[in-house]
Amino acid sequence: MATALPPLLPLELRRDAERLFDITLGCLGKDVSFPGGNLLLRRGLSRTRRPEGHKGCSAYGGVLPGRGALTMWGFGVLCSEETEAVLIAREGFSPRLVEAARVEWPVFLAEGLGPLREPVTFEEQRAARRAVVTVAEWLAGYEEWVLATLGVGWRRECLASRRKGSPVGAEELAGAWWRIATRARALEFAGNDWNAPWAGA
Repeated sequence: MATALPPLLPLELRRDAERLFDITLGCLGKDVSFPGGNLLLRRGLSRTRRPEGHKGCSAYGGVLPGRGALTMWGFGVLCSEETEAVLIAREGFSPRLVEAARVEWPVFLAEGLGPLREPVTFEEQRAARRAVVTVAEWLAGYEEWVLATLGVGWRRECLASRRKGSPVGAEELAGAWWRIATRARALEFAGNDWNAPWAGA
């Protein structure tokens, strides 16, 4: 009988990350229309505009350390590293595998990424958790850059425009993402313990 794998992300972590992800993507949506110029472009990302008359949203892409790449839309973030591609959707914060070789770019809707697959093997789950860490660390670094570049006022303005009040303060967003990254990275050790043989077995 195959050994059962632990949950990809604990429920509490997924809920915390989903709430923070929604807040942050909302802020990024404001950043593209910052009066002083699109902040995502100023940060070094490239933009693929959604054609006029087409549904969906523009895509923003950037290079990760090594050979990886990050692509962001209003509906989520795709983390690509060599042969692996993982979409972290805004709704649910549930990492799903993407068959990158079959995607027809450019993409402006989630459906354009094709059928998404749940990570089921140990290696697939490991890749998905690694993507969570990568995205969380990138967002933490980005929020630090926003504060260092503009001060806290702009983020406070972004959060104040939300329909619901933000449970995280403008100056706390970066730290909150660093904590998500730390919690997700810790699952690697838990996963290794889960798959290790019991002592005395």
